Amino acid sequence: MIVAIHQPNFLPWLGYFDKMNRSDLLILLDTVPFTKGGFQNRVQFRGRQGPLWLTIPVLTAGRLGQPTREVAIDPAGKWRTDHLKTLQANYAKAPGWRTLMPQIARLYEDPGSLLAPFATRGIMLLRDHLGIRTPVLAASGLDCRGSGSELLLNLVQAVGGTTYLSGPSGRTYLDAGLFERAGIGLAFHAFTPQACPPGLPGLSTLDFLLMGGRAIEEA
Repeated sequence: MIVAIHQPNFLPWLGYFDKMNRSDLLILLDTVPFTKGGFQNRVQFRGRQGPLWLTIPVLTAGRLGQPTREVAIDPAGKWRTDHLKTLQANYAKAPGWRTLMPQIARLYEDPGSLLAPFATRGIMLLRDHLGIRTPVLAASGLDCRGSGSELLLNLVQAVGGTTYLSGPSGRTYLDAGLFERAGIGLAFHAFTPQACPPGLPGLSTLDFLLMGGRAIEEA
Protein backbone atom coordinates (compact mmCIF):
# COMPACT_ATOMS: atom_id res chain seq x y z
CA MET A 1 0.00 0.00 0.00
CA ILE A 2 1.39 3.39 -1.05
CA VAL A 3 1.03 6.09 1.59
CA ALA A 4 1.49 9.82 1.06
CA ILE A 5 1.75 12.32 3.91
CA HIS A 6 1.15 16.04 3.63
CA GLN A 7 0.09 18.96 5.78
CA PRO A 8 -3.58 19.99 5.43
CA ASN A 9 -3.04 22.94 3.10
CA PHE A 10 -5.68 25.50 2.16
CA LEU A 11 -7.24 24.74 -1.26
CA PRO A 12 -3.86 23.37 -2.45
CA TRP A 13 -2.32 23.26 -5.91
CA LEU A 14 -2.83 20.47 -8.42
CA GLY A 15 0.42 18.69 -7.60
CA TYR A 16 -0.98 17.98 -4.13
CA PHE A 17 -3.87 16.05 -5.66
CA ASP A 18 -1.72 14.31 -8.25
CA LYS A 19 0.32 12.94 -5.34
CA MET A 20 -2.89 11.92 -3.58
CA ASN A 21 -4.11 10.20 -6.73
CA ARG A 22 -0.92 8.14 -6.93
CA SER A 23 -1.36 6.91 -3.36
CA ASP A 24 -3.64 4.39 -1.71
CA LEU A 25 -3.96 6.58 1.38
CA LEU A 26 -3.18 10.21 2.24
CA ILE A 27 -2.36 11.15 5.83
CA LEU A 28 -2.85 14.79 6.74
CA LEU A 29 0.06 15.76 8.95
CA ASP A 30 -1.71 17.96 11.49
CA THR A 31 0.53 17.08 14.46
CA VAL A 32 3.67 19.00 13.45
CA PRO A 33 4.28 22.69 14.24
CA PHE A 34 2.40 25.19 12.12
CA THR A 35 4.57 26.91 9.51
CA LYS A 36 3.92 30.65 9.44
CA GLY A 37 4.04 31.95 5.88
CA GLY A 38 3.53 28.47 4.45
CA PHE A 39 0.65 27.02 2.48
CA GLN A 40 -1.45 25.78 5.37
CA ASN A 41 -3.47 29.00 5.49
CA ARG A 42 -2.81 30.69 2.14
CA VAL A 43 -2.81 29.94 -1.59
CA GLN A 44 -2.48 31.75 -4.89
CA PHE A 45 -5.20 32.50 -7.43
CA ARG A 46 -5.05 34.33 -10.74
CA GLY A 47 -5.73 38.05 -10.66
CA ARG A 48 -6.00 40.74 -13.29
CA GLN A 49 -2.41 41.84 -12.64
CA GLY A 50 -1.02 38.34 -12.07
CA PRO A 51 -1.15 35.78 -9.23
CA LEU A 52 -2.57 36.97 -5.91
CA TRP A 53 -2.73 35.45 -2.44
CA LEU A 54 -5.81 34.55 -0.44
CA THR A 55 -4.92 34.11 3.23
CA ILE A 56 -6.89 32.82 6.20
CA PRO A 57 -5.91 34.95 9.23
CA VAL A 58 -4.83 32.78 12.15
CA LEU A 59 -3.83 33.41 15.76
CA THR A 60 -0.08 32.92 16.19
CA ALA A 61 1.05 35.56 18.72
CA GLY A 62 2.47 33.79 21.77
CA ARG A 63 1.77 30.39 20.22
CA LEU A 64 5.12 29.56 18.65
CA GLY A 65 5.46 25.87 17.89
CA GLN A 66 1.77 25.06 18.20
CA PRO A 67 0.73 21.98 16.20
CA THR A 68 -1.36 22.61 13.12
CA ARG A 69 -4.38 20.87 14.64
CA GLU A 70 -4.53 23.58 17.34
CA VAL A 71 -4.18 26.64 15.11
CA ALA A 72 -7.19 28.89 15.54
CA ILE A 73 -8.72 31.04 12.84
CA ASP A 74 -8.79 34.72 13.80
CA PRO A 75 -12.49 35.48 14.35
CA ALA A 76 -11.97 39.19 13.68
CA GLY A 77 -12.14 40.81 10.27
CA LYS A 78 -14.09 40.03 7.11
CA TRP A 79 -11.71 37.64 5.36
CA ARG A 80 -14.51 35.32 4.23
CA THR A 81 -16.33 38.14 2.45
CA ASP A 82 -13.06 39.41 0.98
CA HIS A 83 -12.15 35.95 -0.35
CA LEU A 84 -15.49 35.43 -2.03
CA LYS A 85 -15.48 38.93 -3.54
CA THR A 86 -11.98 38.35 -4.93
CA LEU A 87 -13.01 35.04 -6.46
CA GLN A 88 -16.10 36.61 -7.99
CA ALA A 89 -14.10 39.51 -9.44
CA ASN A 90 -11.65 37.17 -11.15
CA TYR A 91 -13.70 34.07 -12.01
CA ALA A 92 -17.35 35.09 -12.44
CA LYS A 93 -17.10 34.41 -16.18
CA ALA A 94 -15.11 31.20 -15.81
CA PRO A 95 -16.66 27.95 -17.17
CA GLY A 96 -16.92 26.28 -13.77
CA TRP A 97 -18.24 29.26 -11.79
CA ARG A 98 -21.93 28.29 -11.61
CA THR A 99 -21.18 24.69 -10.69
CA LEU A 100 -18.46 25.20 -8.11
CA MET A 101 -19.02 28.51 -6.40
CA PRO A 102 -22.23 27.60 -4.56
CA GLN A 103 -20.27 24.80 -2.89
CA ILE A 104 -17.32 27.07 -2.13
CA ALA A 105 -19.72 29.65 -0.67
CA ARG A 106 -21.19 26.97 1.62
CA LEU A 107 -17.66 26.01 2.70
CA TYR A 108 -17.06 29.61 3.75
CA GLU A 109 -20.39 29.98 5.54
CA ASP A 110 -19.17 28.17 8.65
CA PRO A 111 -15.37 27.82 8.73
CA GLY A 112 -15.41 26.86 12.39
CA SER A 113 -12.77 27.96 14.88
CA LEU A 114 -9.79 25.81 13.80
CA LEU A 115 -7.76 25.97 10.60
CA ALA A 116 -7.08 22.25 10.02
CA PRO A 117 -10.72 21.06 9.86
CA PHE A 118 -11.62 23.92 7.52
CA ALA A 119 -8.65 23.19 5.25
CA THR A 120 -9.53 19.50 5.29
CA ARG A 121 -13.08 20.18 4.15
CA GLY A 122 -11.70 22.21 1.26
CA ILE A 123 -9.31 19.40 0.33
CA MET A 124 -12.12 16.86 0.30
CA LEU A 125 -14.34 19.10 -1.83
CA LEU A 126 -11.62 19.50 -4.46
CA ARG A 127 -10.70 15.82 -4.27
CA ASP A 128 -14.26 14.82 -5.09
CA HIS A 129 -14.49 17.22 -8.03
CA LEU A 130 -11.28 15.77 -9.43
CA GLY A 131 -12.74 12.27 -9.26
CA ILE A 132 -10.09 11.02 -6.84
CA ARG A 133 -11.13 8.24 -4.48
CA THR A 134 -8.03 8.03 -2.27
CA PRO A 135 -9.09 7.93 1.41
CA VAL A 136 -7.76 10.57 3.79
CA LEU A 137 -6.84 10.27 7.48
CA ALA A 138 -5.54 12.78 10.03
CA ALA A 139 -2.22 12.01 11.72
CA SER A 140 -3.71 13.22 15.01
CA GLY A 141 -5.93 10.14 15.02
CA LEU A 142 -3.01 7.71 14.81
CA ASP A 143 -1.06 8.62 17.98
CA CYS A 144 2.37 8.30 16.38
CA ARG A 145 5.49 9.75 17.99
CA GLY A 146 8.83 10.98 16.74
CA SER A 147 9.99 13.68 14.38
CA GLY A 148 11.38 13.92 10.88
CA SER A 149 11.90 10.61 9.09
CA GLU A 150 11.05 8.64 12.21
CA LEU A 151 7.59 10.19 12.47
CA LEU A 152 6.86 9.64 8.79
CA LEU A 153 7.96 6.00 9.02
CA ASN A 154 5.84 5.44 12.12
CA LEU A 155 2.78 6.88 10.37
CA VAL A 156 3.27 4.64 7.32
CA GLN A 157 3.66 1.59 9.55
CA ALA A 158 0.63 2.54 11.67
CA VAL A 159 -1.67 2.22 8.66
CA GLY A 160 -0.02 -0.89 7.22
CA GLY A 161 1.74 0.90 4.38
CA THR A 162 4.48 -0.77 2.37
CA THR A 163 5.74 2.30 0.45
CA TYR A 164 6.07 5.95 1.41
CA LEU A 165 5.51 8.38 -1.47
CA SER A 166 7.49 11.51 -0.64
CA GLY A 167 7.60 14.84 -2.34
CA PRO A 168 10.73 15.46 -4.48
CA SER A 169 12.44 17.49 -1.75
CA GLY A 170 12.45 14.38 0.42
CA ARG A 171 15.60 13.30 -1.42
CA THR A 172 17.52 15.93 0.57
CA TYR A 173 16.20 15.32 4.09
CA LEU A 174 14.79 11.79 4.45
CA ASP A 175 16.82 9.08 6.15
CA ALA A 176 16.51 6.47 3.39
CA GLY A 177 18.35 3.89 5.48
CA LEU A 178 15.71 4.11 8.20
CA PHE A 179 12.98 3.15 5.74
CA GLU A 180 15.13 0.42 4.19
CA ARG A 181 15.84 -1.19 7.56
CA ALA A 182 12.13 -1.16 8.36
CA GLY A 183 11.29 -2.83 5.04
CA ILE A 184 9.33 0.18 3.79
CA GLY A 185 9.82 1.27 0.19
CA LEU A 186 10.61 4.88 -0.58
CA ALA A 187 9.39 6.62 -3.74
CA PHE A 188 9.47 10.26 -4.85
CA HIS A 189 6.60 12.06 -6.50
CA ALA A 190 7.16 14.14 -9.63
CA PHE A 191 4.56 16.43 -11.18
CA THR A 192 4.61 18.48 -14.38
CA PRO A 193 2.03 21.30 -14.15
CA GLN A 194 2.04 21.79 -17.93
CA ALA A 195 0.45 18.35 -18.21
CA CYS A 196 -2.77 19.69 -16.72
CA PRO A 197 -3.95 22.80 -18.61
CA PRO A 198 -5.61 25.26 -18.19
CA GLY A 199 -4.21 25.62 -14.67
CA LEU A 200 -1.12 27.75 -14.05
CA PRO A 201 1.79 26.38 -12.00
CA GLY A 202 1.33 26.93 -8.27
CA LEU A 203 -2.24 28.21 -8.35
CA SER A 204 -4.97 26.60 -6.29
CA THR A 205 -6.66 23.54 -7.75
CA LEU A 206 -9.86 25.55 -7.46
CA ASP A 207 -8.47 27.74 -10.26
CA PHE A 208 -7.93 24.63 -12.40
CA LEU A 209 -11.54 23.51 -11.87
CA LEU A 210 -13.08 26.94 -12.31
CA MET A 211 -11.22 27.40 -15.59
CA GLY A 212 -12.68 24.20 -17.01
CA GLY A 213 -10.25 21.55 -15.77
CA ARG A 214 -11.72 18.09 -15.30
CA ALA A 215 -11.00 14.92 -13.38
CA ILE A 216 -7.36 13.96 -13.46
CA GLU A 217 -6.35 10.61 -14.88
CA GLU A 218 -6.14 7.63 -12.56
CA ALA A 219 -2.61 6.61 -11.64
